Amino acid sequence: MTMPTGLAAPSSQVRYTITIWRRSALLMILLAFAVMAFVADLIVGSGTLTFNEAVSGLLNPSSVDTSVRVILWELRMPMTLMAVLAGTCLSLAGLMMQTVLDNPLAEPFTLGISSAAGFGASLALAFNMSLGHALPGFGADLVVTANAFLFSLLTVGIILVLSRGHVGLQAITLLGIAVHFVFSSLLGLVQYVASTDQLQSIVFWLMGSLQHATWNKVTLCAVIAGVAIPLSLAQAWALTALRSFGEQAVLFGIPVRRLRTTMLLLAALLAGAVTSVVGVIGFVGLVAPHMAKLLVGEDQRFTIGVTIACGIIFVTLASLASKLIVPGAVLPIGMVTSLIGLPFFIILILRDRRLTSR
Repeated sequence: MTMPTGLAAPSSQVRYTITIWRRSALLMILLAFAVMAFVADLIVGSGTLTFNEAVSGLLNPSSVDTSVRVILWELRMPMTLMAVLAGTCLSLAGLMMQTVLDNPLAEPFTLGISSAAGFGASLALAFNMSLGHALPGFGADLVVTANAFLFSLLTVGIILVLSRGHVGLQAITLLGIAVHFVFSSLLGLVQYVASTDQLQSIVFWLMGSLQHATWNKVTLCAVIAGVAIPLSLAQAWALTALRSFGEQAVLFGIPVRRLRTTMLLLAALLAGAVTSVVGVIGFVGLVAPHMAKLLVGEDQRFTIGVTIACGIIFVTLASLASKLIVPGAVLPIGMVTSLIGLPFFIILILRDRRLTSR
């Protein structure tokens, strides 16, 4: 007996189309939620602004007093935009690392990027490194950012040089862990010899804070994110094949080794830029990619966008929480993301059979 036409199972093409529409709709919903989190984080903050003043100042700046514009656009907006960019860059960096290293626990900490950036910043903070006398306008604050950024890139360079031989992915990850401990030890040495005031500055920087954000730093991170996102989307099919078939993706004409090197450098650029500006913000590169994979799977065409949306939501909500937990004070955002991300990290380890079956 044949099945009635109206009850026939949908074809694979129809199922594929439905899946694409569902994932696209989910991405739109997450982006809308990210916008709401952005507005909420912008409204809540330093300065006494009512809800109506904040909304009016955001939609029509000329309709509010100068004090409202200053609070909203000069104090809050750089911090909120940096939260968005931090979520974007760190989540995308984590996804790239997990994909090319085939390691569910990979993120900027795994390759020592964050510890290297912390060491570079501590050198500037502890020894008052400044090029202000040599280059007008290049003061100590910019040296902290530059040192952190260069040391984060140096970390990946060291790892890639050491792994030039045909080593496996586990070896690359282990090299990253080794580099992480090296820079952590050097950071501890700098903290040991630093004065009390210098040590306080270093510790505050290492906790991660959006209060370091300025319009120039926001622009720097925005430019890097604006370059990295299209590049990663252009490699979405290759990354999906690499994630699905591993080294066998070379049979599809994908230069696996070059792709892996390019994506690691891109991840270092993203993570280094954010870490050099706001300090160490942990677990964003771990939590956001896994949330995205649970929602849309491993198709990088959607995983990249959903990961970025989840990263933005995670960091902006953490920024909002940092303002509300202690009335009248703003907690370091790195502390908040760690408190949220650490339980997720433990659950991930316990659920991953590859890590618990040995």
